[in-house]
Formats: sequence, structure tokens, C-alpha cells
Amino acid sequence: MQLLIGKKPGDEELKCFLALSLTGTEFSVGAADKKYASCGPQLAVKPDAELLFSANAVCRFVAANADQLQSEDLAVDEWLEWEANTLAPWLRVAKAGSNKDGVLATQLTAMLEAKEEARPKNSGDLQFLFSSELTLADVVAGVTLRAALKLIKEEKDEAAVLQTFRKYVAQLFAREDIAKGVASMKNAGKAAKKGKGAPGAASGTPASAVKDVVRSTFKLDEKLEQGLTYHNILEVVESIFDAAIKAAYPGLDVPPVEVTRTNVKNAKFGDYQCNSAMSLKGTPNAARSPRDVANTIIAAMPETQVLDRLSVAGAGFINAFLTKEFVAKRLQNVLANGVQPAPQKKQTIVVDFSSPNIAKDMHVGHLRSTIIGDTMCRILEFQGHEVKRINHVGDWGTQFGMLICHLTETYPNWETEMPNVTDLTKLYKAAKERFDADEEFHERSKAQVVLLQSGDEKSRKVWTTLCDISRREFQKVYDRLGVSLKEMGESFYNPIIPGVLDQLRAKGLMEESNGAEVVFTKVYKQPFLLVKSDGSYLYATTDIAALWYRLHEMKADRVIYYTDYTQKDHFNLLFEVGRMSGIYDPTKQRADHVGFGTVNDESGKRFKTRSGEVVRLVELLDEAKVRMKAQLVERIEAGQTSLPMDQVDAAAEKLGYGAVKYFDLRQSPTSNYIFSFDRMLSTNGDTAVYLMFS
Repeated sequence: MQLLIGKKPGDEELKCFLALSLTGTEFSVGAADKKYASCGPQLAVKPDAELLFSANAVCRFVAANADQLQSEDLAVDEWLEWEANTLAPWLRVAKAGSNKDGVLATQLTAMLEAKEEARPKNSGDLQFLFSSELTLADVVAGVTLRAALKLIKEEKDEAAVLQTFRKYVAQLFAREDIAKGVASMKNAGKAAKKGKGAPGAASGTPASAVKDVVRSTFKLDEKLEQGLTYHNILEVVESIFDAAIKAAYPGLDVPPVEVTRTNVKNAKFGDYQCNSAMSLKGTPNAARSPRDVANTIIAAMPETQVLDRLSVAGAGFINAFLTKEFVAKRLQNVLANGVQPAPQKKQTIVVDFSSPNIAKDMHVGHLRSTIIGDTMCRILEFQGHEVKRINHVGDWGTQFGMLICHLTETYPNWETEMPNVTDLTKLYKAAKERFDADEEFHERSKAQVVLLQSGDEKSRKVWTTLCDISRREFQKVYDRLGVSLKEMGESFYNPIIPGVLDQLRAKGLMEESNGAEVVFTKVYKQPFLLVKSDGSYLYATTDIAALWYRLHEMKADRVIYYTDYTQKDHFNLLFEVGRMSGIYDPTKQRADHVGFGTVNDESGKRFKTRSGEVVRLVELLDEAKVRMKAQLVERIEAGQTSLPMDQVDAAAEKLGYGAVKYFDLRQSPTSNYIFSFDRMLSTNGDTAVYLMFS
């Protein structure tokens, strides 16, 4: 790896040196191309890889590549996002402004106090930002915190939080391993000033490198050339570079063309970047310098209305800009004909999302799965795929034994006086308490499960009634959110389970472990438990049967599961067992688990009611409508809108529910986020209300 830096390395470069040093990564230091002077440090991972821009991206890559510094934990990620989106922007403004009346200390104190409240409380002093060991959060945020605190003169009576973080920074930079990284950057800075150690930063290419190159005669389809189709622009650009490479090096067995979109923040360096020169250098008839290869490719580019302003950057990366004419025609086509999907092969895709439990309310925990899953279904449907929206409700298992027992004993007239779903939630809690505390009730519940699973008519009738009541309540939420699903709950797969287990046994995958049947894999330490010692099944048993059904009976090309991130290991293990058994063939099919973060309150804890209960989703939607209605009435009375009073309810629903959905979708799916009605329903900023009002 080579870290490319400017002549005056600062805090951004220090982050990179620390990450590289702490992970023991071997690297060299070079001078960054002058064109990228404003982009901070860059990392050339290897000759055939694209250049990584920005210190935080470099640090994330280095830590993940070395599998050190605990870089993938959600809490660490939240610190990194806070540093990038809150602390670093404040620091840039603070450096350019003044500190009149101690305003900087006040601002920094407020930011740190808010962050300190959300931080898990560890005993003793603040030694690390997260966990009990050094993480990537300490490297990235620690450097920026040190710079921020340097701006503020230390006072004896300064805020406690400033004292806490000053002590933290002092301890951090007193560490021997941190000091070593700081020293390595200082040495590199001295070398950079003397012009040493700058491989890959040379500019210009000898004329001999591109002489006698024949320009490609390749012609795009006329509609593609003029931007009058919906083909993926990246694929169009790749086809142009492919033609140029074949013209520059005829007869060469060319590896796949490597073109990537340029980060939006670095748009001035091009819309697309071709990295193929790296993999071509040194091959027969090609120059040894990737920069020479890059210039040869440019010389062979066919005439096209799609690209212009081609240039070589860094070690040999080709930056390309789309022509204004191509972009204009592409936009005119969209305006005239509407947005259409790019042509692609149609697939059958099963999407498993929402999935609440029968006899329980849908709560805020189901919000993200329902909204994100529905949104992705809409995108896939727009692309022309056949999407199967599956609601894998929890409608089976041992809990129904205790529910049926408790219901029939507590409500002997249940057939004529069935409780509503709220009472069902209370029923579930009461049944669980009895199940845990009353041994006789526990045994009756287990016997009831056997009756239910054997098809006992009375048991089935109670079970069906519970499912129907819950289903109606679930649908009220789905109707409000505009979500459609097909219910295929756990019970649907019961008849399939024995055959699927026989298939695993026939493959020799099922092993006995303490009386249970499990599958061991070479990839994961934990076994995949499928049959308990008493012969009963688990969630995993249903999931492997569901995977088989979706891939073989529903003929899915792809299966996607949307759940919270804590189920990541379970689904990875499921897919591996599916692969081992032949149920799932990764070369022909695709299975993905998309994990998302939790919805938290202002203190950073999971969003709950004041009494500690999980917030019911229907109550959250009600609150959104009530608050939005109050805002609309206030705007009408102030003369800020011409909306008639008789339309307020309908408008409040659309705005309120839309705000809930948009607020969730605008967050990073993999991160936790703070739920706030005030920010969600604000008429200013990045909110659905602002977008709909404007």
C-alpha cells in the first residue's frame, strides 16, 4: 500500500498514519498529485485498485482489511459519523472564526455533553470512546478532538465534560503505539518537504509512450450516443473504454474493464474513473508505467458525444467527464418520457420483511423492516422484476400452547367475547408469566402444543381466531403506510420441514450433539441447531425449510431478508448450510440478509414509552397525525396555507405518515438513529414535510 500525502501533513494525514501503524500494515509514503491537493490523503491499495480518497475512508479500509481496531461495530460507526458530520465541520468553521466571549468553549461543551450522554457508562475515567480497548473511533475522533480542544484555552473552572475529554486526549496520545504513529508522520512530512519518497506522483508522459496509436473506430448505438435510452451510464462508459483498450493493445487478452463512479464530493476530478491501466501495465506490448498505459488508452479513445476532458491522475487513473450535451439530452429524455428502468434481465425476487408476531402488537421495532423492505420492493418492481413480498409472521411454536391454555382458562367465553389485540398483548404477557412460574401450567402448555401440531380441532380453532384478530390489526398499520404483503408465516412451512431435514441427513450433514441434531460448518464456530433433544423444531428449522421453498417451489433467483443487524450471524449460517446441502447454489441464485440499526430515543437508548414499554407502531402513527394536524391548523389560522379545514385530516395523514417513512429512509440503514417528532415534522431542512410543502 502507498499513502499519498501533501508537503504539509496535518490531522487528516495523522489519522491515516495511526491506522496504518496500529494495525501493523506495511506501507510506503508518496507525494499526492497536485490535482488532488484539496482532497487530503489518498491510499493506493495496490496497482490494480482504485485510489481511496479522504482520511476516514482510508482508516476504515485499513482497519477492516487488517481486521483490527474493531471498525465494524455499530457504536464505533456512530462515533465515526459524529466526527465526520458534527465535530469536523464545527472545527473547520471554528478555525476560521473567532472565540469571542468563549463561544467556542460553549459550542464544544454542548456537543460533547450530548455525545457523552449517549455513550455507555463505563466505570472509572474515560479511557476509550467505546469498549475497553482502542478502536477506530479513538483514532479518528481522538485526533479531531485533540485539534478541537487546542482551540480552547484550558481554564480551571471549565466544564466537566471538557476536562474529561482533555484527560482522555492526553492519555491517548501518551500511549507508546500512538506516539510511534505520530513520529512516523513527522518523519514523512520532513521527507515530503525535501521532495523524497514520492513514487507514482510524476506528471507528464513521454511522447514515445503514445506514438503510432490508432484511434478506435467503435461507434455506439445512435440512441445510446445521444442519451436517448435508459441504459446504465456506467455500462455505456465501460463499453467506450473497452473499445479504446482493444484499439490501443490489439490481440491482447484484456482483463475486464475497471470503471467506477467518482465520489460526488470529488466531482471536479471527473464523473467516472478508469483503473484498467494498472492491470495492463507490463503485459506484452504495454508500457511498464501505468501512466504511460493510461495515456495510450486516451489516445485510442473513439470519437464520442458521451465523454470529454480525459486526464491521467495519480499512479495511472483515467478521469473522465460526461459531456454537457449528453447529460442535457439524457435529462430531456427523462422529462419527456418519465423515469424508466434500465434494460436488464427480469428476475423472480422474494423479499422477506416486516414479519410481526401473532398475538402481539406491531411496535416501533417493526418500523424499519416494514419501511425499508417495502421501499426496496418498489425499486425492484420498478426495474421490472417479479417481486414476491412475503410476511413471515410468527404464527407457530411453543408460545401458542401457553396462549391457548391461558385464553381458554381466563376467557371461558372467548368464542363470543374475544379480547381485542391490545388485550391479546396483555394476554401474552400473562401467559408467559404463568408459563415461567407455574410448573403445572407449563406442562399443560407443552401438551397443548402437541394437540395443536397434531391437528386437534378445538386447538386449531383458537389458534385460527388469534391469527385472524392479529392479522386484521396488522393490516390497519399496513394500510396506513401503503404497504402490501402476502402472509406466509412459520406454520406454512411445517409440512415441508421433514423432507428438508431428510435431505440434510442424506447429505451426511446432520450430526448429534447432546441429543440434538445440528449442522457444523467450516466457516462458523457455532453449529446450526435444527432439532432439539426432545424432537421439537426451532426458528432455524423453519428458516431452512423456507429457503428451500422459496428457491425451489417459488423459483426465486434471489431472496432478500430485512431484519435488524443482530440476526446477521444467523442468516450467514443459514446461507452456508443451504449451500452445503445443495438447497442454495450461489453460482445460480443469490441470498442476502440486509441488517439495519435500531430506532432510539434522545438518550440513545431503544425507543420506548415512559413506562418502559416498547412503543406500539399504531400509536406512533397516531401521534404523527395529531402533531401534523396541529401544525396545519396553526398554518391555516396564520394565513400561511389555503388548505380548507375539511381537508386537514386527510392532509395530516399523508404528511404525518409520509414524514415517518421519509425520516426512516433518510438515515443510514446500518446505523442506529434518534427518533424525534420535532425533527421529523419540521417544515425546514431534509424532511418530508419540507419537500411536500415546497
